Amino acid sequence: MKITVFGASGRTGILIVYQALNQGHQVNAFARQPSKVTIQHKNLTIVSGDVLDSVKVKEAVDGQDAVLCALGVDTNKPVTVLSDGTRIILKAMEESGVRRFICMSSAGILGNDAGFWFGKVIMPLFLRHVFADKIRQVKIIQESKADWVILRPVKLTDSPKTNSYKILPGIPTSRTVPRADVADFMLKLVTDTCYDRTMPAVSSY
Repeated sequence: MKITVFGASGRTGILIVYQALNQGHQVNAFARQPSKVTIQHKNLTIVSGDVLDSVKVKEAVDGQDAVLCALGVDTNKPVTVLSDGTRIILKAMEESGVRRFICMSSAGILGNDAGFWFGKVIMPLFLRHVFADKIRQVKIIQESKADWVILRPVKLTDSPKTNSYKILPGIPTSRTVPRADVADFMLKLVTDTCYDRTMPAVSSY
């Protein structure tokens, strides 16, 4: 299948690209810093651009079967890049007739789904602005015409892929999950529609 990955140069995004290529997909890797996408493959096209550039986003989305979003930010200053970028992506998808949208968010976006310490201490003190934008992002996705799934993984680690993880409708049952497992589940959702229009949590066993 033809897949576009936004946030392809991030630590989870690059794993999505790698696994997608290993599975035989054709991949458009959209990255603001393309030099960080160090993979070379005949089925890989690197698209250099800013997710807020609607022309570049449309170029990356046009003709694809699915769009996977692993956008992230590394600041706790007021930010709108997740919500604004997602709005631009979804508009480009609608204009191009692409319906499948798989987005990685995080546990905590429901307010009570990441445990007391994270929800009552970490989020309000250190991640308040990021989560405000994540919540805006969720609303934009929910109001779209896309066939979407929003993932709520717990804290991401760089541990090896296990192929063994839990998908839950409510509160996750572990504190961490490997990025590689989240990437694995996102790629399964390209063709698996049973989680459509839901926000499953992803955690380790």
